[in-house]
Amino acid sequence: MRRVLQFVVILLILSILFANVYASEISLYVENVKLELENKPFINNGYTLVPVRAIFENLGATVEWDGINKIVTGKTENKTVVLKIDNKIATVNGVPIELAVPAQIINGSTYVPVRFVAESLGAEVNWDNNTRSVLVNSDYPYGKYNVTRVVDGDTIELDFNGTKEKVRLIGIDAPESVHPDADKNVEAGKIVSEYTKEKLEGKEIALEFDVQERDQYGRLLAYVWVDGEMYNKHLLSVGYAQVSTYPPNIKYVNDFIEIQRNAREGHIGLWGETIETKEQNATPKQTPIPSDVKYIGNANTKKFHYPECSSVNDMKESNKIAIGSRDDAIKQGYIPCKRCNP
Repeated sequence: MRRVLQFVVILLILSILFANVYASEISLYVENVKLELENKPFINNGYTLVPVRAIFENLGATVEWDGINKIVTGKTENKTVVLKIDNKIATVNGVPIELAVPAQIINGSTYVPVRFVAESLGAEVNWDNNTRSVLVNSDYPYGKYNVTRVVDGDTIELDFNGTKEKVRLIGIDAPESVHPDADKNVEAGKIVSEYTKEKLEGKEIALEFDVQERDQYGRLLAYVWVDGEMYNKHLLSVGYAQVSTYPPNIKYVNDFIEIQRNAREGHIGLWGETIETKEQNATPKQTPIPSDVKYIGNANTKKFHYPECSSVNDMKESNKIAIGSRDDAIKQGYIPCKRCNP
C-alpha cells in the first residue's frame, strides 16, 4: 500500500509539472503561416523553445545534425548558427553568444530558443499574449491598428485597413458622454472618456471579433487588445463600465460578470463613492443588493437576471424580486435573461 501511495504521489507531481509547462498551447507563426507541429513549442524559464527543424527550414536555412557531438547547425547564404545541446554558448558566424536557455532534446526532438535563432537569421520576433503565439516575420493574428480618436469611454475610431471605422467595445457599457440627447450625458461619462483617451488614443491595438462583426449602426464590434490586455475587461476591472452583453456575442460573458462582481464588491470606480458623489446621475439610485442574492427577478417581465446585468438598473424598484438560486427562480416561474444568462 505504501508503494502504491508513493507511486500515486509521484504521478500527481509529474502531472502538475507537466500541466504547468503545457497547460496553454503555444502557436508558432512564420511568414504569417501557422505551423502545425507534432512537437509543440513550450516555455522554459520565460523563454520559448521550438523544434529546431521547424524554425530553421521555414526561415530558409538548411539543417545539419551532428549526433556524435550533439551539435545542430543552421545555414543560410550569409549566416551560420551553431548550437550544442545543453550548452549555453552558441555561435553566429563564428562569434560566441551566451544563451539564457541552451538547446535541448525532449521526446527525441531538438528544441532551440526561438528568439535567438530567428533573430540570428535576421527575422523579427514578437509575442502575442492574446493568442499565445510566437510571431516570426508575422503580423498579429487579430491585426494591428492605430487608434486615431476616442469617441467616448467604450467607442473608438481607427484606421481599419485604410478605412476610417468606429469600433464599439463588445459586452460592456460605459456612462454616456456624447449622446445626442444631452440629458443622458453625465459627468462620470466624461471621466471614463478621458480615461480611455489616456489609455488608447494614438496607441496600436489588436481587434478580436465575435460572431457578429457589426452592430445596427454599422460600427465594428470587437474586443480590443492593447499591450497584451483586453481593454473591455480592463474597464470592468477598474469599475468604469458595466456588463452589457447581447447574443450572439457572448464569448467572454462569464469572465465579464465575474470581473464586474469583483469591482462592485470592492467598491471600485463607478461602484464606489468617489464618482457617485461627484455625479449623482451616473447610475440610478438603487436599493443595495445583499451579497447572498444570486439573481434579481422582474415581477413584471418574469425574467431573472444577475445583479450586475444592466437590465436590473432599468427595473422599477417595486418590480425587483431577490432570488437565492437558479432553481428557485425556475420554480417561481421566472425565465433567464438572454442578455446576461443565455
